[in-house]
Amino acid sequence: VKCFDQALGVVKGAIDSRMSKGAYLHGSFGSGKSHFMAILSLLLRSDPTARSKPELATVVSKHNSWTQGKKFLVVPYHMINAETLESALFSGYAELTGKLHPDAASPGFYQSEGMLNDALKLRTEMGDEAFFRTLNGTASATTGSGGWGRMTQTWAAARFETARQLPPGSPDRFQLVGALTRAFFSSVSHLSASQREMYTSLDEGLSAMSHHARDLGYDGIILFLDEFILWLASRAADAAWIAREGQKVAKLVESGNADRPIPIVSFMARQRDLRELIGEHMPGAEQLSFADTLQ
Repeated sequence: VKCFDQALGVVKGAIDSRMSKGAYLHGSFGSGKSHFMAILSLLLRSDPTARSKPELATVVSKHNSWTQGKKFLVVPYHMINAETLESALFSGYAELTGKLHPDAASPGFYQSEGMLNDALKLRTEMGDEAFFRTLNGTASATTGSGGWGRMTQTWAAARFETARQLPPGSPDRFQLVGALTRAFFSSVSHLSASQREMYTSLDEGLSAMSHHARDLGYDGIILFLDEFILWLASRAADAAWIAREGQKVAKLVESGNADRPIPIVSFMARQRDLRELIGEHMPGAEQLSFADTLQ
C-alpha cells in the first residue's frame, strides 16, 4: 500500500510539474514487481475492480482528486530480446497506439519521416513534372530496360501520396524511401540500405512520443519497463553495449530535447542495482549518474 501511494505520488509530481519523472521498482525474483505494475496500470486507467479493492481504499481516496478526469497512456514493456532501448520503447509504443488508435498518424520515431517531409517541400518547389521526372529517371535506371519493370517503378502523384502515408515497414514506403534517396538524398543512403525502419535518437523519439500522445488526448505517458536488468545482464560479456545502453536510462527523465508537452513517467523493475552491473565496465565518475531513483 505504501509503494502504491509512492508510485502514484511520482505520477502526480510529473503531472503537476509537467516534467518527466521515474523510479525503480526494486525486489528480488518472484517478489511481485510485475504484478505491482499490473495493478498500478489498472489504477491509472480507473479500472473499477482495482479501485474497489478494500486494501487500496486509502490510496484511492487520497489520489482520487487529481486522477479523476486524467487520461494516461500506459505502455508495458518486456525488455528481453530488444536490440536497443530505442527499438524497445518506440516499437512497443507504436504497436500499442496502432491498436488503440488505428487511424492516428505515425508517432514520428523514424528517420525516414524527415526525408518524406522534405520530399513534400521539394515537390512543391520543383513542381510535379520536374519532381516526378527526376524521381522516375533514377528509379528506372536501377531496374534496367524492359517495359514491365519500368512500369512498376513509375511514380506519380497518387502512388507517391499512398506510399508516403503507409505505416513504417511497408514495402511501398520502403521503395519510395529508396527512390527518394537515389534521386535527391544520397547523403542519407543508409536509410534505404535495409527495409527495417531506422529510429531517431532517443532524445528526439521521446519528444515525438510526448507530442503524439498529447495529440491523442492523453495527459501523461506511463512506461513500465519489466526485466530491464535481466536484459542488460543477458549481454554482460559486451561491455561496450552495456555502457551504451545503460547510459540511456537517464534520458528517460533528463533529455537533450526537453520539448515534451506531456510528461513521461518511467517505472523500471530491477532485481539488483544498475550500478552493480555496469560498475566494472564504466569509470567511477560515470557511475554517479545511476542513482537509486530516476527522479
